[in-house]
Amino acid sequence: MKRPARMVALAAVFSLTLAACSTSVTEKPQSSGTAPTSVDRLRLPGADRGYPTPFAYLKGPGLVHVNFVFDTLIWKDSTGASIPWLAQSWERSADGTEYRFVLRDGVRWQDGQPLTADDVVFTFDYITKGAGTNQTQFIGRPNVKEVVAESPTVVVVRLPGPSALFEPTVAGRVPIIPRHIWQSVTDPAKYLDAQAVIGSGPYKLASYDRSTGSYLYVANDSYFLGAPYVKRLEFVPAPNEILSLQRGDLDMATAGIENLEEPIPDEAFSALQHDAKLAMIVAPGEANRALHFNLTKGFPFDDTRFRQAVAYAVDRADLVKRILFGRGEVGSSGNLAPSHAYVAADLPTYAKDVAKARALLEEIGLRDTNGDGIRELPDGTAFKPELQANSLFSTKTPELMKEYLRAVGVDIEIKVLDQATSDANGTQGRYDMALFTYGGMGGDPDFLRTRLSAKAPATVYSKIHGFTNARFEELAAKQAATLNEADRKPLVQEMQRIVAEELPLLSLYVPSRILLSAQGTFDAWYFTPGGLFGLHPGPLNKQAFVTGKKAGL
Repeated sequence: MKRPARMVALAAVFSLTLAACSTSVTEKPQSSGTAPTSVDRLRLPGADRGYPTPFAYLKGPGLVHVNFVFDTLIWKDSTGASIPWLAQSWERSADGTEYRFVLRDGVRWQDGQPLTADDVVFTFDYITKGAGTNQTQFIGRPNVKEVVAESPTVVVVRLPGPSALFEPTVAGRVPIIPRHIWQSVTDPAKYLDAQAVIGSGPYKLASYDRSTGSYLYVANDSYFLGAPYVKRLEFVPAPNEILSLQRGDLDMATAGIENLEEPIPDEAFSALQHDAKLAMIVAPGEANRALHFNLTKGFPFDDTRFRQAVAYAVDRADLVKRILFGRGEVGSSGNLAPSHAYVAADLPTYAKDVAKARALLEEIGLRDTNGDGIRELPDGTAFKPELQANSLFSTKTPELMKEYLRAVGVDIEIKVLDQATSDANGTQGRYDMALFTYGGMGGDPDFLRTRLSAKAPATVYSKIHGFTNARFEELAAKQAATLNEADRKPLVQEMQRIVAEELPLLSLYVPSRILLSAQGTFDAWYFTPGGLFGLHPGPLNKQAFVTGKKAGL
């Protein structure tokens, strides 16, 4: 069973299904003509993403930077299909518990040392039972039983059971590190030397300025796939990406990815659409702003009727109109991206219904007992829940939330926190209700399990606290071990129905992803369906920078 034939088709089934639902749509065509042999540089929006090692990066955007320097066994192109990367081919055993990867010949680290199967084995050992354990953020600790080198170019990965997640979240996400550098490093998060950013990747880190968020990557001309098409990636400070693009300081700018609450006003958007110097790509969103309830806080947060009342009180269509200027959509109550191939079609929409919201609040004993228009707890004491928000984003959404809830008699207190505190509170469950922003909603649907399962560890701020449902746990475990898409999809859809009914969280809105670029600078921009390494919704796919094209190698 050779990977280039049957196994490639098997691996691509899920990704291609995602692509069918979230393929980017070109609003204004890129420039045509004879493609250049290379691009000298691309100037991209800068921000501090941490030091680009697998242990010191910051969040999903930081992992994008890591993958310029380091490589994974497999990768994705513009169709969302898995393609060979460090591994030239791979195959899976019939029972789904073993993968055999054949590495490319002649791959070298950026210091000239050969990359072998021993480095792959070392990487997995280092992050599952060595010094790198629990220090890899979104990479996590891969659930592998054993990784062995069959030869210098063949690696066998054995799993404790069949896993639908292995390719997108392990083989396509774990950056391989050089053993000869990391074997003596006992605190990888603090290892920030120049040696720490020696990978096998297409780019070398030439400079990094944490204070400004500036990075310079230069092409690794000895790269195993050939000298990269783009020679320099320059990440430069840009408080206003669109304005910097128009001034000629950037070659690309985005909206609806991280700056969710800073949409382009209608008049400006129309002008950009008609600007002959710019190209535009619009794609369905895979990131959202969500309202999380902390069920461990007791009444009324642990009562489904309270959470449903809040959902009926909040006018999410109004949020899309007023926050996103209509360029986006209301989130799915099942917490997948609305464009996801696995999204269930029969979920409640919780369209604004003030009467329903008030009736549910009355039903659980939240009543206005003193006639001031604000509801008290059943014992007559004041009820003023706190809504936490991140200062990284505009306060418009929490202010509107306060307006909606006050209309049904619930007076909330808004507490705006810095990003670090907001993230820490989210991870540790220190909130009543909170607004969080995250992507990954278009990737592998197992993130429903990792975000909502009571058995999943709280390692990221988007983890829900206190939600328990036996059927959800049963489905979560079963879908993760189901390899056939036709069998897995209905399991995931039933999980969504439970989430939509119980509402431990509510996706408020999902902005459309918008990319603007300077005409003629680079013609292979795209949004990867399902996100980069199955997580990040942005457009910085190194496949395009290496090859100068959208698909394949």
